[in-house]
Amino acid sequence: DLGFAMSNEEKLKNILADLFEVDASGVTDETSQDNVERWDSMGMVSLVSEIENAFGVEFDLLEVSMLRNVKLIKELLKEKGVDF
Repeated sequence: DLGFAMSNEEKLKNILADLFEVDASGVTDETSQDNVERWDSMGMVSLVSEIENAFGVEFDLLEVSMLRNVKLIKELLKEKGVDF
């Protein structure tokens, strides 16, 4: 199947866009809890769950506390073997 495969970058942006009701094209490395209204503690729980499911990874509590912006999320995913 040579169908279009979404890049991990696009996958992550789409997760954030869907969860927090923002435009995926506006999601950057600087997108964070500070500038996304819906990215509150409940949003964080959903975000962690969605990322774990989408990328087949698991975060421990310390890692979850580090997921404050897109750049940090990508760095943590890279450590878990996800390419960006």
